[in-house]
Amino acid sequence: MAGKYLKLSLAAWLFLTMVFFVTSCTETVKRTKKERSMGSTSEILVVVQNEQQWENNVGKVIRKYLAQDQYGLNQPEPIFKLSHIQKQSFSELFHKHRNLLIVNIDKNAKEPKIESFKDYWAKPQEVITITAPSAMEFVKMFKNNAETFIQKYSHTERERILSVYRSSCPNKVTEAVLKQFKLDMIIPKDYYVAKTDTNFMWIRKETNTFSQGLLIFEDPYIDTVQFSTASIIARTNRFQKQYVPGATEGSFMSIDEEFVVPRARVVTDFTTDYAVEVRGLWKVEGDFMGGPFLSVTFVDPRTNHIVTIMGYVYYPAKDKRDMLRQLEAIIYSTTFAK
Repeated sequence: MAGKYLKLSLAAWLFLTMVFFVTSCTETVKRTKKERSMGSTSEILVVVQNEQQWENNVGKVIRKYLAQDQYGLNQPEPIFKLSHIQKQSFSELFHKHRNLLIVNIDKNAKEPKIESFKDYWAKPQEVITITAPSAMEFVKMFKNNAETFIQKYSHTERERILSVYRSSCPNKVTEAVLKQFKLDMIIPKDYYVAKTDTNFMWIRKETNTFSQGLLIFEDPYIDTVQFSTASIIARTNRFQKQYVPGATEGSFMSIDEEFVVPRARVVTDFTTDYAVEVRGLWKVEGDFMGGPFLSVTFVDPRTNHIVTIMGYVYYPAKDKRDMLRQLEAIIYSTTFAK
């Protein structure tokens, strides 16, 4: 387990002297110039006060939640890669890291406190500082807010990816999506439209070693039951069987419900106030192909259609977390065209 994490050391600690805004809210701090943030994909740099914190319950609870396996992948991969550094080594160089988690155990603190900053030293960047009077209080507060932390860091990762993709938009694919579905999406130019039909589009990126793809499909919205996991999977399977054939005759794409049960959650940080995200594995019926997928389902109020955008990866025997995160960024870039 220890091999996953990197111990870093360098110059002096710059103590945070600003008064932060409390209780998990995000404040955009205005600065004269924001440099581009640094750090590898899906990495969080944890700043601890000493090595004992990283080895004891403080570090354990951080690893338990932030380095847990990403659900719906063929091979185990953590949601985030964790590196850690002691505060005396937290030099200006490390201030520009994209995702920062700062631990502050202060026995004089009157109560636990969470402070969150967007683009504080660099852009895009998420800085979260957790202050607690004891390690026990830190662990309790971290557990209660772990899902929020994951979503905040995931959002910053999406923003980094989209900052690269925006330079190639608009293009033929984004224009095709706009024309058919009246949706604006940030899709890089190395994707192409493979198939279209009424209420359906298949977008692909193909290389010699891997494939990434997007399926967009819609049906008339009738009832909230269409947001159930079973309904989303059934609708996805129907469109896949009709439009996404496999390599062998009679084979077709479908959702795997045996090896990994699809997992759904409600999301509120989409272009709509309510959407359902589903993660799991896809497979090809009648063939030996498969991989992870991520989909988001929502209602388009302009057409009263229920829309699903699904991203999938095919990369046999290789890590796929970061490739799926790229598709996640594309899907979450969706907005209604004006």
